[in-house]
Amino acid sequence: MLLGAFEEARAAAARAGIEVIPLKGVALLELGVYRPGERDLSDADLLLRPRDLPAFEDLLRGLGYEPMPHSADAWYKPSPGEAPPVILDVHTGLWHIKDTEELFRWGLEPGRSGLALNLADLFIHAAAHPLLNHGALTARAIEDCARIAGLAPGDGEGFWALVARKAEVYGVRAVLWPVVRRLAAGPFVVPEAAQAALAPRGAEKIKAAFFEKAARKHSAPLEYLLPVLHRPGLLLRYAVPDPRFMLRRYGSASLISYALRPLRLLRSFFGR
Repeated sequence: MLLGAFEEARAAAARAGIEVIPLKGVALLELGVYRPGERDLSDADLLLRPRDLPAFEDLLRGLGYEPMPHSADAWYKPSPGEAPPVILDVHTGLWHIKDTEELFRWGLEPGRSGLALNLADLFIHAAAHPLLNHGALTARAIEDCARIAGLAPGDGEGFWALVARKAEVYGVRAVLWPVVRRLAAGPFVVPEAAQAALAPRGAEKIKAAFFEKAARKHSAPLEYLLPVLHRPGLLLRYAVPDPRFMLRRYGSASLISYALRPLRLLRSFFGR
């Protein structure tokens, strides 16, 4: 159902001249990293350019979707009978990269049914997302990354070289290092040259220590700290989100809602 819903939304977007890119589980299934039934999905994640968001949301409304309450990004459509609703999680940015447009310019290649992230960018996203978005590193995330790397052609040398080059450009060596370490520990083999290229250096080692701590055990403070540690500019976005976020998450963008935002963050920070 979710894959079908994603394809329907992507086809409607293509007719309107909007590029839609699958993320996370949908991307892994579409690129053949997993076969259908091997990996569970609770929603379908997709990426589009920020400028295309208003038009794409109009398309979703035309397809019968509604904004999901208390969510800044998700849209849902009720399913017939007792089936769960179909949920599309719409992203216009990824926390590991500042400029989404870089992915649309340099990170895409033809997939089975449309454009998709290349293997190197898919690996970086699969490794960075759980730590930057959830402050944790699950066994499933490690398996995702191992399978992506396992699809690299030849001996994987070109794949790892591209991962290392992009990791330096995006500034995510510290974020990726817990994943690289675990893959290198076996049974998956990460070439020594790739390990050396991806190893944190200088001040990155301090950041990497925090990401490693989260990889070992999740904590609410780290969940909020890690994105800001990676991109300090996110601190302002946390404290003062745009009105659209406030309306979707809290139902109001009033001055009172903004005044309550720090208290809500503190409750999330310490209340888990």
